[in-house]
Amino acid sequence: MPTTTIGLKNARLLTFNVIGLVALPCFFSGDTGVAHRTRQLPAFINQDLPAWQDPGDDTISISIVGDMMVGSSYPSRNQLPPEEEGSILQHALPYLQQTDLRIGNLESVIADSVAVYKKCGVTQCYAFCTPLKYAQWYKDAGFEYLNLSNNHSFDFGPRGVQHTLDFLSRNNIRTSGVQQHPTDTLTVKNTRIGFVSFAPHNNCLNLNNDSLVQAHITQLRPLCDVLVVFFHGGAEGYSRTRTPKAREFFYGQDRGDVVRFAHLCIDAGADMVLGSGPHVVRGMELYKEKLIAYSLGNFATYSLFNLKHPYNLAPLLQVKITSRGQLISHKVVSFLQHGEGIPKPDSTMSAFKLMRTLSQQDFGYNMDTTLNSYADAN
Repeated sequence: MPTTTIGLKNARLLTFNVIGLVALPCFFSGDTGVAHRTRQLPAFINQDLPAWQDPGDDTISISIVGDMMVGSSYPSRNQLPPEEEGSILQHALPYLQQTDLRIGNLESVIADSVAVYKKCGVTQCYAFCTPLKYAQWYKDAGFEYLNLSNNHSFDFGPRGVQHTLDFLSRNNIRTSGVQQHPTDTLTVKNTRIGFVSFAPHNNCLNLNNDSLVQAHITQLRPLCDVLVVFFHGGAEGYSRTRTPKAREFFYGQDRGDVVRFAHLCIDAGADMVLGSGPHVVRGMELYKEKLIAYSLGNFATYSLFNLKHPYNLAPLLQVKITSRGQLISHKVVSFLQHGEGIPKPDSTMSAFKLMRTLSQQDFGYNMDTTLNSYADAN
């Protein structure tokens, strides 16, 4: 499999996009522990690419996605995916299984029965509640961490949050960012990874409170080898793909100065900062040799979401780091959401191409495409 290991202090970081898998057993080393292992990825069209150079056992590979809401029983169960068609994440499973760890943003409450708490508009209520049966798809896909610091984790109030935390706990899925559960850690390949997340929303750790942000990162830093920060911030909308170096507002709400926030997190000790919230992709930045992804957009948002372009772009960011948090490489696997919101591999690489352009425009960051490969869409 083509890639290159590059020390950040010695050479330019290699970044590449890929939509396939060569005839090796897996893209990254390490056993994911996920059950679905028989599904094969398409082979490369171009086989004349440099061989994979494995940096050794002292690495951790991570699959990262943005917003996920695999189905909501509110306001009607009629908007849930047809059970006979199976998990809407099924097309992403082979790619998720390439890595040691899978993380993303959970854009809903998880509960079978709970009363809506959110104040809704007259004609539309954007409140999401995923039944336990459907939420099991997250576990089946191998997700070990799901962020709760966002504008939908409190749609069904404190009871909804507790139902969600109970489900995640039963399934050994870690989380962070709500008042009831601000931080968490997990161990991968003998490396302790810490998580903390922030958002400018009810019941969340406040993204706009600098002292709070610094305090949580400072407190968590000694407890882990690698520290990852999630955030849900920035204005929403199809025109919000650019990342301003200024404070953003959406319907009068202060959605934060996300660039300043991300830099603050890294200055305080974070190894990686991962964003969502605008529902569209944004660029990435390398700041003090640490990766910042300002928005990974939507990934699997079934029904009730606008999925017209560019909302339908669904990147899967795969990152390789050392056990000390040093970034080795990363790539973007492009998906598109089809139908009501089913992510499927995109051979046109639309998500990657837009993120590459935005990274260059907004941060002068060149996502190197030297080793880009195109896969057989079939």
